Amino acid sequence: MEKLTVRKGQVLHKKGDEVKKLEIILSGALSMTDGNDIDIRLNSGSIAGAVYLPNDVYAFDYVVLEDATLAVYDYTSEEDIAEAVSGTVAIAPAMAAASMELAKGMLETLASVEETASTLCKDLKYNYNDYKFLCAKVQMPPQQFVFVEVLTALESSGLSSGWEAEAVRAFCRQVAALKKMFYPLEPGFCIEAVMRASETGRKVRQELETASAFIQDTKARTADFVKAFYDVRSRVDTGERDASNETPAIADALDIILSFADVKPEIADAFRKDVKKYNDTTDRRAKSAEMRQLRMSIATEFYEIYEAAFLRSMETSHIPAEVRMFFLFGFVDEVLAGTANTATLYQMAVAWEDDPNGHILTMYDWLTKIYRGEAMPSKNEFDNDWIEFLREEVRTGSIKQEKADEMRDDPKEMVRFEIHNMFTSANKVTNGQFASFVPIFCATDVIRPLDKCLASPARVQACFDKILDIDFSCFYRPALASFPEFGIQHFVYNVEVKPYLILMPNVGSRGLMWQEIEGVKKTTPAHMVLSIFHTEDLESTIVKMCAQFRWEMCRRIQGVRYTDITEPSLTAEYTNYLQFYKKNGNLSSDMKDRIKIMLQKARNDYKNVFIADYEMYILNEAFGLPRLNKIAREIVFRYCTLSKKFRKSMASNPQYQPLLERWGVTQGAKAHGIDLFVKKVQKMKPGEEVPPEILGEVAFLRM
Repeated sequence: MEKLTVRKGQVLHKKGDEVKKLEIILSGALSMTDGNDIDIRLNSGSIAGAVYLPNDVYAFDYVVLEDATLAVYDYTSEEDIAEAVSGTVAIAPAMAAASMELAKGMLETLASVEETASTLCKDLKYNYNDYKFLCAKVQMPPQQFVFVEVLTALESSGLSSGWEAEAVRAFCRQVAALKKMFYPLEPGFCIEAVMRASETGRKVRQELETASAFIQDTKARTADFVKAFYDVRSRVDTGERDASNETPAIADALDIILSFADVKPEIADAFRKDVKKYNDTTDRRAKSAEMRQLRMSIATEFYEIYEAAFLRSMETSHIPAEVRMFFLFGFVDEVLAGTANTATLYQMAVAWEDDPNGHILTMYDWLTKIYRGEAMPSKNEFDNDWIEFLREEVRTGSIKQEKADEMRDDPKEMVRFEIHNMFTSANKVTNGQFASFVPIFCATDVIRPLDKCLASPARVQACFDKILDIDFSCFYRPALASFPEFGIQHFVYNVEVKPYLILMPNVGSRGLMWQEIEGVKKTTPAHMVLSIFHTEDLESTIVKMCAQFRWEMCRRIQGVRYTDITEPSLTAEYTNYLQFYKKNGNLSSDMKDRIKIMLQKARNDYKNVFIADYEMYILNEAFGLPRLNKIAREIVFRYCTLSKKFRKSMASNPQYQPLLERWGVTQGAKAHGIDLFVKKVQKMKPGEEVPPEILGEVAFLRM
């Protein structure tokens, strides 16, 4: 005998391994599982391997549920079981009781699995008849599924209701009396109980293997039928829902989503099991290793299913409402979401109105844009865009150059890159609950009425309009053009490029600017991300995102010299102001103390200080409510100038009068210069239209 210590989560034996040892559980617990319907607990005193004969192969995985200590014996014949019991007389009564308890657990599991197999067959038969009726309803010719037609139910073994099962249950019912007055009398009584339980366990284990194999084989061979059934059912449901003004009851949503996605059976089964386990958990934010593993498993499966469902949606015009709810909101299960929330999500999904300008997009619509070649994927967490990612993969030898060339314009590969990089990261970040995040919609995450926190394109656009009504030049950036016909080689003008804002399918509290441009071209749109159900103040969040864009765009334009005060810019002047505020004679001691506190709150991150100041500038200063100190106000106004309407309203404000006067002189000189430039162009080519870039700059300088 030897002792072995195993840790929680460790796999002691895998399915298919040869049985060569007996392991008595001295402390802790194991699980005998197939990862689906079978999950049987082995407690302290149980003997792992006793339900097999020597040199058999394990039919299931044996996973450590709790840190365990095992006494390990060689197993060459059945007599080794009796010798293991007689060799541990002190714990023999506990071994006898635990062996019977294990046999009872196996019998209960067998009854459950046989019931599952029976229900599966009944459901398939019923659905097949329903399928033909539904096909007739939508005037589709039904496919013939021979396997379903000839399918017969699994014949019950009868073991779970026979005399052996009743004997095992009797042993378990009288366990207290047996441990007190029977097992201690003679070691032989304990050996008899263990051997009887082991023999019964072998019979039950064989039936479990048969039932489990039947279920898995039936599911695999009827997968095409299930897919066809849910497809035609969803078509009928869609027609009936369109004809009715009432919100329908959503049922079997997860089955519909998985059927539409058409993922591998093992992924679908694992996701069903994990969703059920998560639904049954009371403390879903627990920090235990088991809950962390469950959340990670759900997340991994969710994105695989999302990818498969998205690619399938690109090949069909029919997308069930449940699948659309999945795409838009991360909805997977009506029980997990709650009846009221499910009804609300359905109403929102069918009534969803896209942004007419195509800049505020759901995650699904964003992926569609990438798939159609209308947009490039976002950067990954290493700040590599799609092209840079492929170059890095070639450089590290992960793929060959030929493969990279094939992938470069492959829409499916681009979508996969976006899902498994930006989507997975941004979904978690916007949710705000980093440690306990799961990407599926859950009623416990809803802390405000869904209709109050829905970030619809119309509401988001209204927030942007309000900000741009104040900071008109927020999304303008310099661009370069040349007009050889006019003798102009370098003309710098300002162009407005509106960002893409992508709505993440979660209930969250954060929004952020993901990247300021696409690739290296400075006139490409920024990518911003936001929870589709935003629980914080939407306007304040979007103001912060605009501030992030202002800062990062300036850094991009200035390059490595973004803090060099000899080349004045927003980032350079703000960095200089915050680095040397203690020596600034224009700031009072009280104001210096405030700046010190702001820096401490921002952890000396100058960008975060600017974001806070910009938010006060937009929400307060623009409306005549002073919140900034003189230096900050001057810098922010210089680079984030108020629009004409707000400049007019601030004309009598003594804090803004000198700023407005200086800006007016500077802007007037620029406008005069560009007017002379336009006259020169018109004189050189009379009758020809002035290039739109030049006219656009004229309009910009007069805003």
